[in-house]
Amino acid sequence: EGQSYSGGRTMDALKQFTADSLEIKCQITDDAGCSDKEKKFIETMKGKTSEDRQKELTRLSGMKAGSMKPDLKQWLVQRQNILKQFDA
Repeated sequence: EGQSYSGGRTMDALKQFTADSLEIKCQITDDAGCSDKEKKFIETMKGKTSEDRQKELTRLSGMKAGSMKPDLKQWLVQRQNILKQFDA
């Protein structure tokens, strides 16, 4: 499910939005593009079972439709992207 775009109407603004919101920068196989927060989350999830990670992904997916600040929404998407990489 997509999200509403309410940013600027220039091509640069749209490119920035997609880079910030849609690009997967953090890879669990190479954490060079990961923030410290993402690295900590990866380490936490490595200690969990596949079933636990799936439950967390389901929980986050349910939260995604809710209203939240942009930075919290971004962190939610980052966690989803990390979790999807585990069982891919």
